[in-house]
Amino acid sequence: MSFGPQALRSEVLEQVEAILEQAAGIVLSKALRRALQESFGRAAQAEGVGAAGYLARLHAGEPESIARLVEHSVIGETYFFRHPEQFAGLKKRLRTEWRGERPLSIWSAGCASGEEPYSIAGALAEAGREPGADRVVATDISERALARARAGRYGSWSIRRLDPRLHRLLFLPVDSGEVEVVASLRSSVQFKRHNLVSEPPPALGFHAIFCRNVLIYFSPQTVARVLHKFVEALRPGGLLVLGPVEVPMAAGLGLEWLDCESVTLLRKPVAGERKSVPVARRSPPAPAAARPPHAAFRKPALPIAPTAVGLPAAGPQEAPASKSASGLFERARDAARNGQIEEAERLARDSAARELLPESYLLLSLTVESRGDLEGAIDAVRRALYLEPNLATGHAALVPLFERAGRPQDAERARRNALRALEGVDESVVLPGIEEITAGALKRALEQATHHGTFR
Repeated sequence: MSFGPQALRSEVLEQVEAILEQAAGIVLSKALRRALQESFGRAAQAEGVGAAGYLARLHAGEPESIARLVEHSVIGETYFFRHPEQFAGLKKRLRTEWRGERPLSIWSAGCASGEEPYSIAGALAEAGREPGADRVVATDISERALARARAGRYGSWSIRRLDPRLHRLLFLPVDSGEVEVVASLRSSVQFKRHNLVSEPPPALGFHAIFCRNVLIYFSPQTVARVLHKFVEALRPGGLLVLGPVEVPMAAGLGLEWLDCESVTLLRKPVAGERKSVPVARRSPPAPAAARPPHAAFRKPALPIAPTAVGLPAAGPQEAPASKSASGLFERARDAARNGQIEEAERLARDSAARELLPESYLLLSLTVESRGDLEGAIDAVRRALYLEPNLATGHAALVPLFERAGRPQDAERARRNALRALEGVDESVVLPGIEEITAGALKRALEQATHHGTFR
């Protein structure tokens, strides 16, 4: 075979796609598929071989070559304390149900360059846990990513918008202008190479498993297998923490959905347990599983509307609400992140009335729902759609609201409307909303939800 990376035939690209799915469970979106030839070329160049030689390595199943292809084919985006409301929920558990337990065991699955497991270790320290007393296992398919994680050095992009107090807790400055994770936290994280698709869990009995923004790249069948591995690896009472767009995929697993302060957590039930933490709800079977996914969402602008007590996730990767987003809207979003729900609702109402921003109404829906007012939340989303009828994130936000209100036909109609609004939109386009999400990610989440019986 004598072709270069820039002249790959379609049948070769199909082989590469098949290898990605078989070896790592990854099914590329249209946007990533279009860039596969370039991704393959960069990966081959990094391996120091031609396209034919690299393809041979992939066919031979060489783990490092496959990991390199994954690295170049999938868009990674991570930073410290991403989705801070999830860490707030974890710390709440650390101070209550798990207060006297020693040691805790937590798995960061698909940890990439280490920002997530070090954030977990930081949350443990912030909750008063002794350094090294607990076990954080961090795994990834890429040995190169793990090497960067073990080094524990990060630039400004990874620590953007990190609270100064956490910055002092986690890092020491180094001469290069970067920061280095303090030794006590580095030593508390154990990094291992691991393939989520082809290997069993690295251990059993985890108190919590974090796997965020990984499942969105998998096929529905692979998602189901991986999620069942997670449930198997959790101890009774353990928590599963997924990315917000992935939560609907966990419907029908028999997990409980726990409203814990400003976040909803997925919990493996304890056999024979009568008393549960506040507002525990058992996940319904798949045909009626739309209610829990709604409860697990943090943001109304994501594929499924946010939970009643959820907050918008922090992080400057978030797209502006719109080109005309006002200071009022930003203040409302900041208040919601800080758990000041009443203030967030007041500011969101002011922003919606003065600026007529669809995103303000989406945020208002979130805050109104936190008071248990489903109809008020639905009305707020409808007002957003009145201003912008083709707002895909608005239609998607209605899906779980209608399900919770006992209106499955309206929920299905909203889901179809959301998908229709995405037709013809390039999958790489960032949609307007509370937090950045691409058209491809939203479409995939909606379609994946149907595979798991989330909307029926």
